Amino acid sequence: MAPKSSKPKKASAATPLALYKRGLTAMRGWSPLTSAASDTEALTALTAAARGLQARMGFAAASDANGDADMTNGHAAAAPDGEQTAVAPELAAALAAVDGLAAGMASYGESDRTEGLPVRHSVDLGLDDWEEEPAFLLASVHLALGQLLGRMFPRREAQELAQLRAALALFPAFVGGRLALAQALLARSDSVSDLTEAEALLCGAVATAARLSAAADPSGPSPGPAGPSLGPDLEPLADVMLLEASGACRREAEEQGPAAKRSLAMLLCQEGRDKEAEPLLASLDFTHRLARPVLHYPLDPSLFPAASSSGPDAPAPAGPGHERYLRAVEDALPPQLLGVLRKALSPGSRYWAEHGYGRVGYFSYMHELGSPDLSAVHQAARLLHAIAVQRFPEVANARYAEWWAHCRRHPAGHQLHFDSDDEGVGGVRNPIVSCVIYLSGGVGGPTLVTPQLLGGPLAPHGWIVHPRDNRLGIFDAAHLHGVIPGRGPSPVPGGYRITLMIAFWRDGDIKCRPRTDGLPGPSQPFPGSLAEGEGAPSASVPGGVGGADGSRGRYTWMQDLAPHPDGPAGWGTTQPYDAVPYDIPRVWEAIDGAAIQAGAAVSYDACFQGF
Repeated sequence: MAPKSSKPKKASAATPLALYKRGLTAMRGWSPLTSAASDTEALTALTAAARGLQARMGFAAASDANGDADMTNGHAAAAPDGEQTAVAPELAAALAAVDGLAAGMASYGESDRTEGLPVRHSVDLGLDDWEEEPAFLLASVHLALGQLLGRMFPRREAQELAQLRAALALFPAFVGGRLALAQALLARSDSVSDLTEAEALLCGAVATAARLSAAADPSGPSPGPAGPSLGPDLEPLADVMLLEASGACRREAEEQGPAAKRSLAMLLCQEGRDKEAEPLLASLDFTHRLARPVLHYPLDPSLFPAASSSGPDAPAPAGPGHERYLRAVEDALPPQLLGVLRKALSPGSRYWAEHGYGRVGYFSYMHELGSPDLSAVHQAARLLHAIAVQRFPEVANARYAEWWAHCRRHPAGHQLHFDSDDEGVGGVRNPIVSCVIYLSGGVGGPTLVTPQLLGGPLAPHGWIVHPRDNRLGIFDAAHLHGVIPGRGPSPVPGGYRITLMIAFWRDGDIKCRPRTDGLPGPSQPFPGSLAEGEGAPSASVPGGVGGADGSRGRYTWMQDLAPHPDGPAGWGTTQPYDAVPYDIPRVWEAIDGAAIQAGAAVSYDACFQGF
């Protein structure tokens, strides 16, 4: 007897929770080799999850096909900063779909009309019960969307903020949501209102986390003042099983709470409100911190004339002795060359997009001094080498130049560090000097250089150089240095601190390491510079990616950095002249402001940097 034929089962639609997890998986699996595809997959899954939850909760709105098409075209053509690399059509469509959630999001504040809103912390808070309590999952989806949009470069700021605000409209006391929105506002810092709102959000996050912890341990210390009005969710919580029963509440208290404390402490330190920051730092087990003159550094008098007057915050020109550590030079490069570098490294340029800047680790390129000028950077290195030799004669012994670049908003800093080949793997080897040429001025914090050596005592003092157009900083990179985050609102709203760094190395102290996986990395050969057969791609690299040096199409950004056919002299002339850095009277101090005794043993991990 023939078996009965069975009809194929229709595949069931993915649940919002499954879509949410799919989106998170795509975010974790992101790579420069699959950037647009990974972002598209994550955005598509998260948007589908949000749409399903909106419909379930009665927030869905009819889709406007023409409107979606208009939004897609807008994202594809968007050029918020400088020359914008083209957005892949599928990614533009996914970004437009995110905008399509706005109609439903506009109704979130009408919580009295929707059962289950606002979301509150409770023993039942969790994603697995999303069918009964869909609002927490929807808030989590908006949080993930906001975080993803904030990771893109340049950041999709308007969309990022909209998604994070939507998460808080559903769950006003969401510690993770408050922290994410505060950090997004601080990352922008275009106005005083950005900073004010961020502070209120961080105060709320800290207070909520403290009350969650107090609910789990009523005998523990008081959570302290709640700060601004935080809403009805912050009434005392009596359930001692709260953190044990709810992993979501536990993460809010034990992970997001301390992160909010660190961000709030940094904001207060930068505003000179050190007494308010002190208890936060103590609760995080810090005993020392970057000193007040560092985090609340003297402003550049050229941008803030009032800062040049006498007073506690007035900048003091560096005295004798700084020259062996740091020099500053104005008008370092010919204007035409500066313009080429600035355009090629503008925020929307393909250099950042093709490397996955902001989402990958450190990457750099290197070449031998005296080798053919393959790019405008090679020619800039020759010109800056000549300037450096005049101020640090040992640079005449350099054989190699290594270069990298950064493009950051005003509040972004760079943690204090020592420059080393391959980030110190296999032992520390320092360049003779490192140089930073500021391609844009007025945005971002100063470069700090100290006399502190690896393994040595904490630096007693230091010097800073503010970013100005075409200013060059040259310093001994064996000493501790970094970039202090810009304080206060950005002097140029929407602006970026764009810098090109060039380190000069002795023979044997740096090694070229061509990658074969198609990914960026330190000490790479300039794309196209390897001889045939060198640095061949591995079998795991997708077709079309080519070798790590980009000779087969992996990179196209080099086209924006063409060398001058007449060599470095073809860019024209300039007349570099020395500038004086500013003194920083102390670099480290106890969290209460007390000076560190000479020779005192202080754990580096117990020193708060804040960034």
